[in-house]
Amino acid sequence: MIVTTENLLNAVVQMPESDFERFLKKANALRKKQISYKISRRESSLILKINTVFPTENRERYNLLYAKSRQEKLQESEYQELLKLNDEFEILNAERIKYIGELAKIRRQTLEQAMSDLQIKTS
Repeated sequence: MIVTTENLLNAVVQMPESDFERFLKKANALRKKQISYKISRRESSLILKINTVFPTENRERYNLLYAKSRQEKLQESEYQELLKLNDEFEILNAERIKYIGELAKIRRQTLEQAMSDLQIKTS
């Protein structure tokens, strides 16, 4: 028997409420699973770029220099290094936002929806 859309809809209409709810949950789960596997190469590339993090070594050095600056114990060369690290971090974050925006556009989502899907929290 070939199941047509019309036949399926007729069967769904006749379902008891509890079966209908179970059917919807299973159908949605199947759809989400199917969609999650159908990620384009462009989306995959963007996600890799979005997940690029500031290197641990740079983050630790930044934190150390920042703490010293709060205590007003920075030398001029350390201050310049702190500014350079801060610029690198800001550039990385700006690029990540740009890539999230591109991903959101592909997925026809808002920036907030894309960030939520990627479990990215704003600070």
